[in-house]
Amino acid sequence: MNLPTKDKYDNQYLSYSQISCFLRSKEQYLKTYILKEPFIGNEYTDFGSNVGKALELNDFSNFSESEKYILNKVTRLDLFERKTILKYDDFYIIGFMDTCSNDLSRIIDYKTGGIGKEFEYMKDEYTQLIYYALSIKQEIGVIPKSASVEFITRQGNLYRGEKLTVANKEPILIDIDLSESRLKRVYWNTIDIAKEISEFYKKHLQI
Repeated sequence: MNLPTKDKYDNQYLSYSQISCFLRSKEQYLKTYILKEPFIGNEYTDFGSNVGKALELNDFSNFSESEKYILNKVTRLDLFERKTILKYDDFYIIGFMDTCSNDLSRIIDYKTGGIGKEFEYMKDEYTQLIYYALSIKQEIGVIPKSASVEFITRQGNLYRGEKLTVANKEPILIDIDLSESRLKRVYWNTIDIAKEISEFYKKHLQI
């Protein structure tokens, strides 16, 4: 297996972002992870990053009073941006949990988006927190008691010249299925995806 991303020790790794990008658009995967074209964010991705950083620092000074009211309702646990490593034989999957408890029994990932976007995180294909749970099981021997997406609704439309802001809507907590069967399915499916990425990378190297 030969993957395009390696750490400073030459160990191969993937991330949920890489995997989801590959499954969504091989053309975009080629540009981002093989050709290493610089990622150009936009105001939507910047908004999500700014909300996440504000929650990590507990600093809402750049937000309006109505936005602060909503953000103060968002769950903040003990640790932020806690690194996870899920080991396989030939590679590993790296991740960073938005917030988790000290004992790793509870993990939460923050997401922002327009009304209706929250349903994406209820789909079986959304596996980001599954990787976190699997890595925790490898690390301490037990699966977290709960894993959730906390969805913060965004309002505003750049195409209509509207500023992006936190909507006056309660945060939505979406519980993720951590059943043993799902964990196993995602674990083994990831090996197949890694092989696909390796083959895709190999073909590019031969061009």
